[in-house]
This record gives sequence, structure tokens and C-alpha cells, in this order.
Amino acid sequence: MINQISGDRPILFESNSQHSDDFSLSQMVALIADIFGIHIKPHYQNTLKKNLLTRIRVLGLCSLNDYYQFLVARNQLVTVAREWQELISLLTVTETYFFRDEGQMSLLKNQLLPELIERKTVLSLTQRNPANGEFYRPTLRLWSAGCSTGEEAYSLAILVKELIPDNQTWDILILGTDINQPAIALAQQGIYSDWSFRTTTPEIKNRYFRSHKQGWKIDPAIQAMVTFQPGNLMQDNYPAYASSIHDFDLIICRNVFIYFDFNAIAQVIDKFYCSLTPGGFLLTGHTELHGQTIEPFQVKNFPQSAVYQKHTSLDEQSKVLNTITPAAIESRETEISSPSLPSLETGFDASANTQTLLDTAKESLIQEAYADVIQIAEQLIALVPQHFQAYCLMAEAYANFGDYSQANQACQQALQIDPLAIEPYHLLAQIAEEQGDRDSAKLFLKRIIYLAPNSVTAHLELGSIYEREGNEKQAQKTWRSLLEILQNLPQQAIDSHNQQTTAELKAHVLKHLNSTSYEP
Repeated sequence: MINQISGDRPILFESNSQHSDDFSLSQMVALIADIFGIHIKPHYQNTLKKNLLTRIRVLGLCSLNDYYQFLVARNQLVTVAREWQELISLLTVTETYFFRDEGQMSLLKNQLLPELIERKTVLSLTQRNPANGEFYRPTLRLWSAGCSTGEEAYSLAILVKELIPDNQTWDILILGTDINQPAIALAQQGIYSDWSFRTTTPEIKNRYFRSHKQGWKIDPAIQAMVTFQPGNLMQDNYPAYASSIHDFDLIICRNVFIYFDFNAIAQVIDKFYCSLTPGGFLLTGHTELHGQTIEPFQVKNFPQSAVYQKHTSLDEQSKVLNTITPAAIESRETEISSPSLPSLETGFDASANTQTLLDTAKESLIQEAYADVIQIAEQLIALVPQHFQAYCLMAEAYANFGDYSQANQACQQALQIDPLAIEPYHLLAQIAEEQGDRDSAKLFLKRIIYLAPNSVTAHLELGSIYEREGNEKQAQKTWRSLLEILQNLPQQAIDSHNQQTTAELKAHVLKHLNSTSYEP
């Protein structure tokens, strides 16, 4: 940083020469870049100088150097804080409007937000409140970074309202931040002139705004969905848990990086990556990341815009679920009363014993001895309370008995041990279909695809449900995804669930696609 301090007194520079004036301007340019990340290009520096001279006169100072020293002084913190706000108002443009960039807004409405909403709905099915056993509410976290006077953040809120009519049953955070505090104050008021609606349809305008003496005021319900607060993308540390800036599903930062220098953009991009939940999206202006290293992100190219998605790893997914997946822990302190098991005091090899029981349970399942499976699974759980496979075997045995309540309970217990496992979801989907609950079946299958994107069985079952429902559009989408998966597998590979080769499965999928005039 260019702040030069000697003891408690700033070093004063000569301000009577052109050389000194140019030097002080260079200092101001460097200081602005350091504090705000804003890069003042050479051809704009004369304009900057004129604006700074206006502030110099207001403050009764004599030179650019005096102004620079005023800003870096330590003994005028309150006054300087106000002056920084005056300065940022000179440097930034608050020009924006509702639903800016029709292409990106269409992408948000038709692709990104529906994908997030579907994903978070499925995720919510894995989280139960231990106090009452009920599922937690689904969550959605969106951040408009550099929101200016709020139009973008409110546009997001309107889209969410349109896509989630019962949004009161969700925990939703839509956050707008900007370095310009007067702009934030205007956003919080939610009053806009006609110029802010230049690409907004009359239907949206009339539905979500009401006439106001100063223009148009946002509907109170939409206004309540959005939180605004000041934020400095360059100086603030993100994630920032105290201010709720963390684990976002979507970050929008558009027409902000055009002011930043290359290194500042890189720093902020890194902060955004760390502030996204696994699988979360970053949406920027169309060319604002040109030349940047975006390796941590997966780039997804759509006709309307490029989108940057945070990778989803198993470790990161466990953070999304806010759970820690415990390893199976063998408890050697529990006394077993069952006469069929040896006492722990005899010093038997517990790991060998549990493996023998597990093998026996699997064989019993094949032989359709479901009562034996349940009994052996209970013995396994007595030995190893966190035995994931024991609960899965128990669930399958109960399901074959037709006791779906007990099967569901065993699946949920398995998922508490390993929330990222897909085996319980397969069974839950089958049970839901047996009970005629197609909506739940689809949610479970989508959860499998989220955890295991190349799951052939989940795609097959989901596509079949859509076909039975007559939802041709979603069926075709699912079949195409499955065909893409199959094309990357060896022709003679055999799917363990369906006992079919890849070639046979491809023929099966193409038959479905051709039946509705699919064009590869």
C-alpha cells in the first residue's frame, strides 16, 4: 500500500510543482485501487483530478497532496470515513434498471433458478430436525454483489416469487451489497422512476409495484424478501459469517469488474468461490472475466451467457448438508444379551464376526428369507450402532415384506450415517412408486442424480416416470442425458441393476427417443 507514515505524522510532500501534482495524482490512483479495487485508466485521470479538486475546495484544502494525506490520516477517522463515501460516489456509476440483460435474466428464470430450486428441494429431504423428526425447510441463498440502487436484487426476488409461489415455506436470503452507501439507502427505500423500468413488462410492473408520488414503490412482500447492506468487495473478507455472506447458491456480480484492475478481479473471484456452496453458480458480465484464471470453477456455456459453477466434491457436499459423515465405529463396550452371539468379554474378533453376519444377511436376502435378514441386521447394529449396510439390508427386507413404514425408517437411519449414499434413495424411490407417490419418487431419483450424475438406473427410472405422466419434454431431456452417459461407456459393460449391456440400454433409450421424433 502507498500510505507512507513516519511515526504518527504523515510525510508531507511538496505541492507547488507540476511534478509534485502528478506524483500526488499517481498516489491517489494507487490508493483508490488498493481500497476499492477500482482501476482509473490513464485517459480518465484528468477527469478524476477535476473531481478531486472539487472535494479539495469543499474541504478547504490546498492541493492533491493535502487531500491524499487527509484520506490516510489516522486521527480523523470519522471525518475520513464520510469523505471516503463522498469519493466513492464520484468514482462509481449507479445507473441500472430492472431485469437488466434480457438474455441473462431468461437464463436465470428458465435454467439456473429452477435447477437450484429443484436441487434444494431434494436436499431438504435429507435433513430432519432431531427434536421433532420433521424435515427442515428448503433454503435458497442469493447474493447481488454490487447491487447499486437495488434493481437487480429486487429482480431476483420477483423471479423467486414467480418460481416459488409458496416461498413462505422456504428459508430464503436475497442479499444486495454495494460500496456506495447512498445507493444502498435508495435500495432500501424501494422507490424508482420510470427509467428503471425501461425493459420491464407492464404486467410485472403492475403486479409488483404501486404508484408513488416519487415514481413507483416496490411491493412490501417483495421488499421484505431482500436484505441490503454496505460491502467492499476488495477490503472485506469473504466468507463473512457474521454478516451472512457465506454458502450462497448464486452470486451475481455484473458490470462491477469493468472498474477493477486485473489483480483485484482475481482476488474477488477467489472470495466468491469460497462464498459459494458446492454446485453454486457465479454470473458476471459477459466479458468481465476475460483473461482470468477460472480453474476452480467449471464453466457452463449457455446461448445467453457463460456461467461459473463451483465444483461439487463429496467432502464439499457433506458441508452443504451441514453434517459430518461418521465412519462405522465398532462399539466394544456394549453388552450383548443375544444367546446367538458370544460375549464381548470372551475376546472374540468383532470385525470378523460382523463380516460373517453381513455375508449371512446378504445370502438370506438372496434366498428371500427376509425375517432372518432383519434379525441378523439387528444383531449387526447391536455390535456396530453405525452400521450403514445393516440398515440398508433391513430396509430392503421390510420393503419386501410390504412394511413400508419400517423400510422408510431404516432408510432414514442409513442416511443419518451417510447422507451422501445413494443406495437408500433407490429404495425410497421404489417404495414411493409402489405407493403411487410419483412426486416423491422423482425427488429421490433426482437426489441420486445429484449425488451420482452418471447413474444409469436413476435416469432410466426417472425417464419412465415422466413418460407415464405424459411429460414428454422432461422425459426427452432425461433420455438425452442418459444417452450421453451411455455413449461414454464400453459397449459390453453390464448395468448391475438392469442386467443389460450398454449397447442394449442405448437401443432401449433410442427407441424411446425415436418414438417422439427425436433427432440426435
